[in-house]
Amino acid sequence: MYDFENDISTIRELLKIRIFEKKLLELFNDGKINGTTHTCIGQEEVALSVVKNINDDDFIFSNHRGHGHYLARFDDMEGLFCEIIGKVGAVCNGVGGSQHIKRENYFSTGIQGESVPVATGVAFDLKQKKTKNLAVAFIGDGTWGQGAVYEALNMASLWEVPLVLICENNYISQTTPSRLNLSSNIKQRAHAFQIDYCLIKIGSTVSEINKTLKTKFEKVRNSCKPLIVEFQTNRLAAHSKGDDTRSKVEIEKLHLNDWYYKLNNINSIQLQNIEKKIKSQVDILIKDILDRENTKRIELKTRSLSIKNILNNTQMDEKVLDNLNRALHLFMKSDNNSYFVGEDINDPYGGAFKVSKGLSTRFPKRTISTPISELGIAGVGNGLALRGNKVIVEFMFADFTFLAFDQIINFAAKTRTMYGKLIDHSILFRCPVGGHRGYGATHSQSIQKFFIGIPNLDLYELSPLHDLTKILPKIMDNGNPSMLFESKILYPQKMFNPEKYNNIFRHEKLNQLTSHIFIEEDIDALIICAGGQVNDCLDVAEKLFFESEISVHIINPFKIYPFDLKSISQFINTQTPIFIIEESTRGGTWFSEISSLINSAFNEKIVCNSICSLDEIIPSSKHLEENVLVNKEKIYDYIVKKTTT
Repeated sequence: MYDFENDISTIRELLKIRIFEKKLLELFNDGKINGTTHTCIGQEEVALSVVKNINDDDFIFSNHRGHGHYLARFDDMEGLFCEIIGKVGAVCNGVGGSQHIKRENYFSTGIQGESVPVATGVAFDLKQKKTKNLAVAFIGDGTWGQGAVYEALNMASLWEVPLVLICENNYISQTTPSRLNLSSNIKQRAHAFQIDYCLIKIGSTVSEINKTLKTKFEKVRNSCKPLIVEFQTNRLAAHSKGDDTRSKVEIEKLHLNDWYYKLNNINSIQLQNIEKKIKSQVDILIKDILDRENTKRIELKTRSLSIKNILNNTQMDEKVLDNLNRALHLFMKSDNNSYFVGEDINDPYGGAFKVSKGLSTRFPKRTISTPISELGIAGVGNGLALRGNKVIVEFMFADFTFLAFDQIINFAAKTRTMYGKLIDHSILFRCPVGGHRGYGATHSQSIQKFFIGIPNLDLYELSPLHDLTKILPKIMDNGNPSMLFESKILYPQKMFNPEKYNNIFRHEKLNQLTSHIFIEEDIDALIICAGGQVNDCLDVAEKLFFESEISVHIINPFKIYPFDLKSISQFINTQTPIFIIEESTRGGTWFSEISSLINSAFNEKIVCNSICSLDEIIPSSKHLEENVLVNKEKIYDYIVKKTTT
């Protein structure tokens, strides 16, 4: 048990966290704060003991109930109060609020389990760089229901990385007792992954806990093997403000094991004197903070992609797949802080479509072949990117990105600006898309439309008109998380070769990322298509010109979102019909985005036509698949119909 003579410093630190949390609840009740907050009242010893055993350059990944973790790490009531209230002095300018905090190597997020694969990625890089540092991630007992935790622990154990997972087991998940949510126990789950496990029983003092953690943490630093620490603890307050369904009797019983109750029984006067002094300081601080100005919105501008010296009408006797593979090799060679992550990517297999062929042989330490864990590998990639690396993550099929939505949208895209400042997060998710290969409904979708409109997430599409060896380094230097969609039918095809079309086409760049192809200057129709439809559209344009005397100009942007409308404004008028071609199904599409931009920018009504696949799943049988998917015959027939009637 604590005593006031030897543990006075620890008692003050515990009280500061508790008084902070109680003041937050008071401010919510008084209407001084909006939104939500999750307090750690009753769990203060966990934060304090863990933080006392980490170094300044270790990484901490906190969660929704993380105020105590932050205060134990930085002793910064002012910055955290300002952040939650939204006043000048906020640690993240009021953008992060209660749940989303970044300071130095400290990160918190409100998604349960999200940080565990991210921390695993950080730990992997710490091991690679031989830093002797730790990645420490906090979760609650309820988070053991999240698949991300298991995917991450599997990889952490396989790769033997310095990950410490702290589980604050307060035996209740929001309002549901853990006995109804958690089968087996946490120790058995640790052992299932052959991960070292440590139990901290309730009632242990911070100094007693430190003796255990010091030895355990040092072992992780030296062995680079993960550790799970389970703290038995009690959450004395509601899950979030006032949503506590427990009885008063049940909560009073929990208080009997609380450090504050025990100290109060020993010397209530001394405890109350310390508490009164801290409360007075907090009240003065809050009065000052409430009188401050609100934080002002800061416009965080990302860098534009600048690519120079791309020649027009470049002719390359190279397959698209080989150009992509060569670009990856050149990039990995040029940057020693780059990683390539994916499933079955090691030689001799080299990935399902051989895009990664040779990488594991040439860059064995930076080519990471993973278990089948899409959510997990996206998280690992995010962790590697947090460390300042440039990371390329391959999904075997784009359809599988749906398993990783959280890491792509809630972490990669939001991390760029979620913490009130612009943070470079250089990660590229590669996505083989599309049909015409007979793979069926779950391996053939064109999923681009599901990611359009996500702030800070750039979308690109592979094209035979664009040399990726020049573009890829610039994408990775830009700092934005991004996705590269690669139509599978392009892989065996060659980069654009005018000779295939008897040199009838002219190819020019409207900007460094947008190609313009045409036969003659006169224009009867404008096609806008992404890379996967380029070859079909070239065949269609040739046939339209010679068989129907229709002169079509083709616009192919390598960057499909955000779409650069200025680059094509010279072609937009009421006389020229626009055909936007994509392989996805109708509704919420790239067409919707571009046509909306066009008709918002121009006063006159511009005719935009959508040519896409049928609103059905994609069958496996070739004849059925061809009936569903957009193809050159459908494109040709539709344009003829619209331009001749």
